[in-house]
Parts: sequence; structure tokens; C-alpha cells
Amino acid sequence: MPGAAGALFGAYIYMGLKTPLPGQDQDVAAGLQVERHEFTTPDGLILRLKRYSNPEGTPVLFCHGFGGNGFEFDLPREDHNMAVYFARSGYDVWISSFRGCGLEPYDCEGGDWQHSIDHLAIYDAPALVDGIAGVTGKKPFWIGHSMGGMVLYMYLQGVRFDGEWKVVSDPDLVAERNEKLMGGVAIASPPAMWWPEGHPLQVMAGSSIGHAVLGMYVLLARLRSLITPRVRTGSAPRRYLGGHPRVIMALARSPLATLYYRPNIDADTATSLVMLAGDDVSGRMSVQLSYSYLNRNFLQYFPVRFSEEPYDYTDNMRLISLPLLFIAGGKDLMYSHGIKRYGYDRVASGQKEYVEMPGYGHTDLVMGRNVAQDVYWPILEWMREIEGR
Repeated sequence: MPGAAGALFGAYIYMGLKTPLPGQDQDVAAGLQVERHEFTTPDGLILRLKRYSNPEGTPVLFCHGFGGNGFEFDLPREDHNMAVYFARSGYDVWISSFRGCGLEPYDCEGGDWQHSIDHLAIYDAPALVDGIAGVTGKKPFWIGHSMGGMVLYMYLQGVRFDGEWKVVSDPDLVAERNEKLMGGVAIASPPAMWWPEGHPLQVMAGSSIGHAVLGMYVLLARLRSLITPRVRTGSAPRRYLGGHPRVIMALARSPLATLYYRPNIDADTATSLVMLAGDDVSGRMSVQLSYSYLNRNFLQYFPVRFSEEPYDYTDNMRLISLPLLFIAGGKDLMYSHGIKRYGYDRVASGQKEYVEMPGYGHTDLVMGRNVAQDVYWPILEWMREIEGR
């Protein structure tokens, strides 16, 4: 098996040598006013944001997915940059990265890398929302992709730590946080890891062998998190292959690239995504997400010796009342009907909408071929409706 993997990798390196160079980065933000801002989390870490400043407009906060950073929304590719699209539409755009993520000068502090996804919701999200409101005096919209939308669900459930590990929902925080935002857009953000009976991933996770393999993976991830708190995942191609753009382009177009539907993304944009938007995660984040695949419901992170009932984010989606737009991809491995069943159908929001985009996978919902027309425009129209204009 290692030999086959090595042969495959070698084949793509060879292909990379024959691949044309990717197109030059494009200056898609010409004429926009760019600012850098810093907000400090309640536990003392500095988060650095890029702002396309439109002080008269409604602020929009962009939050990235697992193993990514803010460049997901800000690629140097015309018609594939959601942040610039909304800035040119009159919005006050704020591009964030969670702790430990981002590229200089927008790289955020990672602390000791002992954080879970819970920390992003309990510490990073309030710092971002309150910081933007403090600068602008306005309620922002939150647009999250994948984990960025999941952190929104968690934040709106009013979670906080009770002690070192236990996550609880505070009713006062539920009410407060659902009032602090103008609305939320969750793009390919699963509230649960659910697939219908017969789906290959359901068969794999539901079989005794698959369940055992996933359980072993979670155990190994726990052990690794004790040895190596920082997991260098998304930054690896940039770190090791940054000087070989042909190889990165070949890998970005290969079957190894499963996070987007390959026919729906052009080679230059895929290369920019791999070179700029990948980033690292903590071991505990990896454990928490892996355990969700094993459990199906999305639970808090907890150590092996944990006597409490873990907090269940999936079961508590009913606490959310903020206006929400759920966007799912018809080709996404994060099964679209699970997003509807456990997200749209469960939240208590008076204003909510579910849209499924046929022909879209996971990450291409942010930077696919016709994304400006297919995805950006419907989001813009929904936000304007929420604003009453």
C-alpha cells in the first residue's frame, strides 16, 4: 500500500513537470480600501483580520472551514473572490482567520495549540463579532463555509466552558448572541455527519469494520494530539511544494482533491486555493471532528476520562433563532439533505431558507466556475431582503 501511494504521488509529480504554469495572480481588489485590524480573544490571543472598508455599508464577517484560512474568500482570481464581490456591492467586508491560521500580515496567534473547535465558538467568535460591532457600531452578517458555519451554530447556542472541559449552553448568551448578528449564511456546513441508508459513507461508517476503523483512528488522533498538538495539514503543500507551482496545479486537479467537484473548478483557481487557503489545525480539533463522523452527531471535544454527558451541538440546533440561509452542494460529500434535516428543519429561526446548488461540491461553493452568478448573487439578494432593502 505505501508503495502504491508513492507511485501515485510520483506520477503526479511527473505530471506536474508537464503541466503549464498557473496564471499570474490577479489584482481583483483594485480601488478598494484595505485595512488591517486586530481583536483579542477572552483567553488572550490576537486575531488579525483584513478589511475591505466601506464604513457606510453593513459589515460582513467571513469565517473559513477546517484546515483553511481567510483566503478561501479572497483568492486572487477574478469572479472567484467572494469578499471582493461583496465589497464592490457596498458591504463592509471583514475577512477573518481562526486562531493559528492566516498568512502574514493576517496570521493569528495559535497559543499552545491545545484548542478544540469549542474554543473557536467560545473565544474566537465573540471576539470577532464584538470587535466588528465595536468598530462599526453595526450588527454584522456572518458568512461561514464548512466549519465556519458550524462555529456559527455553536456560537448561537450560547456555549461557554463550565470548568476546564465541560461545555454548557447559557440561556442569557443564547438570547444575546442571536441578537448580535444581522443574519447568518452557512455554506456546506453540516450540523451532523449524516448520510442516508445505502450511501457509501453511511455503509462505511455504519458497518462493524468501518466503525472499528473510525474508532481506532479517533484513538490514534488522541494519542497524536498529546505528542504533536499542531497538525500541519493544509499548509503542507505551500510549505513543501511552494516553489513548484506545476506540481501543485497537478495535485489540485488530481483525484486526491476531494473537497471540491473537480469539473466545477478551473486549474488556476484550484492552484491558488491550495497555495494560499490551506492551513493547520490542532490535534484536538481533528479528534473532535473525527469523533463526529463516528458518532454522527456533532459533540464537544472531551478527554478520554470525562464523566459528564458531552454537549451535543446537533440536538441543540433548536436554540437558534437568527435569520439563516443554508446553502448545500448537490455533489458535496457532506450530504446536502443532512444539512436540511438537522439544520434548516430544526432551527427556530423565523426567517430561514435552504438552497441546494446542483453541480457543486464542497469548497467550489465558494470559488467554483460560475460561483458569482450561482452562489454570490443569491446570498446578496437574501441579505438585502433581511435588511429590508
